[in-house]
Amino acid sequence: MGTLADIAREGIRAVTEQTNIVELVGEAYDLLRTEVARSNGIVEVPSNIRLLAVGDIHGDLETLLKILERATLTSINKGDVKVVFLGDYIDRGPYQLESLMSVLVLKKRFPDSIVILRGNHEPPEDLIPYPHDFPMELVMRFGYAKGNDLYRLFLRLFNVLPHVALVKGELVLLHGGLPTRTYMRASTVYEYFNGLEESTRSEILAEVLWNDPVEYNVVSMPSPRGAGYLFGSKVTSWFLKKFKVKVVIRGHEPTDKGYKFNHNNTVLTLFSRLGPPYYNSSAAYALIDLSQERWSRNIVNYIRLIS
Repeated sequence: MGTLADIAREGIRAVTEQTNIVELVGEAYDLLRTEVARSNGIVEVPSNIRLLAVGDIHGDLETLLKILERATLTSINKGDVKVVFLGDYIDRGPYQLESLMSVLVLKKRFPDSIVILRGNHEPPEDLIPYPHDFPMELVMRFGYAKGNDLYRLFLRLFNVLPHVALVKGELVLLHGGLPTRTYMRASTVYEYFNGLEESTRSEILAEVLWNDPVEYNVVSMPSPRGAGYLFGSKVTSWFLKKFKVKVVIRGHEPTDKGYKFNHNNTVLTLFSRLGPPYYNSSAAYALIDLSQERWSRNIVNYIRLIS
């Protein structure tokens, strides 16, 4: 029958040659640049489908392939399943380049069925996370000059990754969290996630990539990460009501079980990798049947674990 894991392995084979990487990254850049220009960074995903949501990967290729085994090529080709990756493909794991290239191969092969969101580890050049060992990984594999050339290509690619996926009337998917700067100010979901003026766009993006939920009835608090904010239940409640959304699905935070809920089960965190430096007991992903009317009330039943 075949699954997405079979296609992803083509990306693994591509990492052995710099020319293969350059070619695939260039093709992905052209594809994603067109998509982002059309969507303004917010990709709309249809409802009444099954949605496979994958959280942080961080170079855990083994777990990624296990998750991708759950999506058959038949269901993808029929349009029955859409896959949304929540970002953080690189850094900290042993197979970060292979993981990223696998995802890019899937996007190239099934552009309408695969959504690749930006994480804080796919950074703007002025907001590099720590640790960020991806550039060193490239240098170790390909040498100083070629490794740095490749890293510049990847930085250009990261700048055309969308930062939000939206299923109207159902849910929003992003990497970090809900912005606080546009709370109570935005009149459309595009204003909310992109800012009301161009000058604030980078600040809103930083929040989308870095924010974390906190269990207080506040708007925002300083983040211990040094970037972004902690957003409170006030923001989530307003956002869900204003834009008629039921659930926010995000990544960004390691959790021992691979998932956690915040804000009365309306914010779901997925962490889809195993191993050091986190040593979480499980990795989690979600396979949600959006055609079911009460899916959001039973969302925990759609979470799958890998140990």
